[in-house]
Amino acid sequence: MMRHATHLAVMLSIAAAPVHSAPAKKPRDAAYREDRAVIVVTGMRVNEDPADYRVDPSVAEGATVTLTAADGTVTEKKTEPFSRAGGKGANHRSADFVVDLDAAYTITMRFQDGTTIRIDDYRIPKEWKTHFYFHSTTGTLSPSSILRFAEDPKTKLRCCVYAVYPMESYRKLGGRQLQ
Repeated sequence: MMRHATHLAVMLSIAAAPVHSAPAKKPRDAAYREDRAVIVVTGMRVNEDPADYRVDPSVAEGATVTLTAADGTVTEKKTEPFSRAGGKGANHRSADFVVDLDAAYTITMRFQDGTTIRIDDYRIPKEWKTHFYFHSTTGTLSPSSILRFAEDPKTKLRCCVYAVYPMESYRKLGGRQLQ
């Protein structure tokens, strides 16, 4: 009888003990399970002469950006104003797209002067989620990165592709083209 009473007491104490489950995941963790990112495609002309360094993002106004997926799906957009949170970068123009991680794309930017710049085999590896996570959570660096750019040697026009992950970071930076 003593053995049953001891067993019963142990069972009751286990049942009465507070249940400790794994700590709840932060809402932010759910965002980092996404397998899609945003690319922000913009144009600029850069004078890299240290004596007269200048960046002119106004050249992207009126440009057309075409995103072509590996399966042949084509999406085309005109650039629109992109103003980072806090009003910085008010004269930037971009075309923003949602892309799948690990998928390959071709990006083509046609400027108003007819200059066309093409970036082939653009891909954001899934493993880079940690790169974006680090940048976003430290607060010291931006959660966006220029991952690729190409320049026309004659006109010195550049097509720059920024990547932003997750979507909440895109919105925090001021992105409004995508919902």
